[in-house]
Amino acid sequence: MAKQLNGVFRAWMKVKQADETAPPIIWGHCVVHLSHPEFSGNVLHTSGVMEITEHKNFRIAETRNNYYALLGPELFMPDDSRLDPMTYVTQHRGETRKTDAFASAAMNADRDCPKCHGTGVYRYGDERMAVCDACCKHNQGWWRLEGAYGPDNGRWACKAGCGVIVDKPPLELEFLPRAVT
Repeated sequence: MAKQLNGVFRAWMKVKQADETAPPIIWGHCVVHLSHPEFSGNVLHTSGVMEITEHKNFRIAETRNNYYALLGPELFMPDDSRLDPMTYVTQHRGETRKTDAFASAAMNADRDCPKCHGTGVYRYGDERMAVCDACCKHNQGWWRLEGAYGPDNGRWACKAGCGVIVDKPPLELEFLPRAVT
């Protein structure tokens, strides 16, 4: 059985087990759990972590059976704390983290992209970043521009935030009923 990406953690921490020879476990706020969707949005722990690989915008934790994406910085519990790991992660999960769209873009990025150099995002100002439109897969859906969008009304924009706007609805939206005027 091949290992697969099984979950994405936003706030996470590595905790040593009572048996010093056993690998540490990861406690985290699970944004999405692919094999058990009912765990999404909860704080839970994974089995023993064999290796954590660092990427530019996220880390991948490898366990015996699965991979987990670890977003944001690692939490470190104070030495004198008597809280259990679940309570500690729960207290920190409300803090502002990097936008999930940027993390999603990083995981889906083309590693050879000349525009973003494999990060999925690029800087277009001193304090502004954007999802790379060159390697965006447009896999988060489309929304119709209406109201204050002026000349773009009736066109479709990518929900991933890459800025791509198309004149006709994408093929996956062709089945939607249209109002005739």
